[in-house]
Amino acid sequence: MTQGIGAGLPPPGGAFCYRVAGATLSLEQHGARVSSVRNEYALDSVLRVLLTRLLLPSPGFLLHAATVVQDGKAYVFMGRSGAGKSTVASLSPRGSVLTDEISLLRRIEGTWYAHGTPFWGEFRAAGQNRRVPVESVFALVQAGSNRTERLPPRPALAGLLGNTLFFSDHRAEREELLRAQLSLIESVPVQRLEFRRDETCWEAAA
Repeated sequence: MTQGIGAGLPPPGGAFCYRVAGATLSLEQHGARVSSVRNEYALDSVLRVLLTRLLLPSPGFLLHAATVVQDGKAYVFMGRSGAGKSTVASLSPRGSVLTDEISLLRRIEGTWYAHGTPFWGEFRAAGQNRRVPVESVFALVQAGSNRTERLPPRPALAGLLGNTLFFSDHRAEREELLRAQLSLIESVPVQRLEFRRDETCWEAAA
């Protein structure tokens, strides 16, 4: 589980407070306050922390993943740096990449959707301002051939947690995240995708 791109601060009056790359994010009962944002990295980091906090009750979360849309369905390819997210994005049809680095997943009225985000990776996808129902989530493994295998709940959850951006040490919030991800696993297949670094990877995924 991704932790700490910044440092937690003592919460003034019960508010959530976080310092990231010199910037400070404070969440209080009636809104959020951001100060001392001096560069693009600080803004990017603050947005990540803010979104993880706002998404949790939805429920929803941010995932290190590229999302590609095919025939009105979202295919989510999760993995750490070097796993192949940008490769999958570059091998996808033009205009089909929803995001290539961080995917926003959120449940709305019982259906899980992938949303475009302002974050990008090596492929530098612009990020589309729309949501698409999630068809499948894949854990990427580069290999010499293409093959998919549906993961049982325990390894599926481990894969999601290992690629989730989350910035809280509170037990109740961690449990809320676990419930959200178990809901996703119950609704959407989470699969291991062994893939070749060419266009044939879609033979196994779609």
